[in-house]
Amino acid sequence: MIEGWLREAVKACGLPSSPTLGDLRDQVRMSLPLTLVKRPRLTCGLARDWLDSMGRAHGGLPRTDRRLHGCMVAHGGGGILFYDSQDDELQQRFTLAHEVAHFVLDHHLPRARALRSFGETILPVLDGKRPPAPHESLFLMLERIPTGVQVRRMERNDSGEPCTGREMEAELHADRLAFELLAPAREALPLLRRASRQEAAAELASRFGLPEREARAYARLLMAREPARRSFFVNLVPVEECSHE
Repeated sequence: MIEGWLREAVKACGLPSSPTLGDLRDQVRMSLPLTLVKRPRLTCGLARDWLDSMGRAHGGLPRTDRRLHGCMVAHGGGGILFYDSQDDELQQRFTLAHEVAHFVLDHHLPRARALRSFGETILPVLDGKRPPAPHESLFLMLERIPTGVQVRRMERNDSGEPCTGREMEAELHADRLAFELLAPAREALPLLRRASRQEAAAELASRFGLPEREARAYARLLMAREPARRSFFVNLVPVEECSHE
């Protein structure tokens, strides 16, 4: 059983389970208001140059040479997903799933919650075209709904980490949704129950095509949620209270 927020997000993505890279690209274009842009040796600067050339909002994306696996820029209900075409196919597939997750979790679903509460009168606020009224401002703050342009970047391993707790939380949630899209827990868990952590990571990489680093992270996450593998003290606390999700 997966958490409610994750079930809602998987449904909002509208993607098939465990897609290939080609299927993922095709289905994203058909199911979501997203444009996919691949660039060799992707950097913040390349992404910003592309956005400027298209007259699209960049949300303050820095013009630097820091290498990225991927980048998501969302505004006005749509978004641009950048990914590095020089990464191997497994990494490109995970990057796209991760950036789709950012779009759905950080832009699409929060925007839908605001529209359900206020109707289309809230659109100019969400798009950054007028300041919110006090009651709108309170709602947006309590519901943690951003306005204007949202930018998320998937850094290279050795070139940067999230700077704040909220950024770290957003990255963990995007990873969790990407894992669920590419390797659903209901299919992955039965394969791991008698495996060591190393064997579990290898199984996830082999069966579901996860990159090595991501397979290790997903194995840790799934195995920590298995009651038989949690410590005595952790077993005294419900899973929901042990998780950051």
